[in-house]
Amino acid sequence: MELKLSDYTSGKSVYQRGYPENFDGQHDVDTGEYYTEEQDYQIHFKEKWFDGIHISIVSVLAKASSFLFEIGHNHIGFLYCLDGTLKVRCGENTTSISKNQQFLTFNLPLSLTFNASDTVKYIYIQLTSSYYQKLTNGQFKEELLTNCKFNTPLQINAIVQSLVNQKYSGRIKRLFLESKIYELIICYTQRNPDLAKISLKEEDVNKILLAKKLVESDLQNPNSLLELSRKAGINDYKLKKGFKEITGHTVFGYLYKLRMEKAHSILTNEKKTVNEVAFLVGYKNPQHFTVAFKKQYNILPGSLNKS
Repeated sequence: MELKLSDYTSGKSVYQRGYPENFDGQHDVDTGEYYTEEQDYQIHFKEKWFDGIHISIVSVLAKASSFLFEIGHNHIGFLYCLDGTLKVRCGENTTSISKNQQFLTFNLPLSLTFNASDTVKYIYIQLTSSYYQKLTNGQFKEELLTNCKFNTPLQINAIVQSLVNQKYSGRIKRLFLESKIYELIICYTQRNPDLAKISLKEEDVNKILLAKKLVESDLQNPNSLLELSRKAGINDYKLKKGFKEITGHTVFGYLYKLRMEKAHSILTNEKKTVNEVAFLVGYKNPQHFTVAFKKQYNILPGSLNKS
């Protein structure tokens, strides 16, 4: 199994890596990161992989260069264009996708070409056929993931952004990434036409995503709903409604989720007391933190600390 990014004109390899069968890794999540700056372009390539899953996040800033991204083996692929324009070749089909568009491919190789006259950014998620078969038990086949392009619904875009911006480590990182892959599969297999019809303007979506970042940036001293809406430049009613539509959580439900996930990660990976962790995730009363943690994970936080 191999992935390759190269200069389209000269054929010179920019980034190339081989992988074990089915992306079997040595760690919970194996990662790679590559950055190069030449006279005509800058490329930042980040990747993560573990059993059955590979995620590439690629950013290119160039003057007038063309690039080729190739995956030679059959796989199930989810391509999301975050900026610029990509020319996609999959089997006998060739098409172009632009910002906020996606392309899905079922059990075929894939190649992308793009002219990075400004900025191109995309995320590509590939699942091995055996992983997809195990995940879906063979019930969801090609008719649900056709080789086609369409605009990225807001609900799916929120999942994609969470994959791009995640900051977990170790086992929690793997659980988080895999949970988001499950969410994507569920969204597509539901084939819910309402996904593309959320009644928010792009301007509103950007403000809600800003509010989401503000929630993520300060778990210890979170903003009230009114403060959050003021900082994001959107009224509180629209923020409450839109936040739930995009993330699947209320604002404070999302804050609670982040606090519990961060607490679990710290307790698992660092030698800190329950009181210290409670403070770090924004609980002034450690007892309230303990009750919330037990409700979320059905274990006492101190048991993780001891193990």
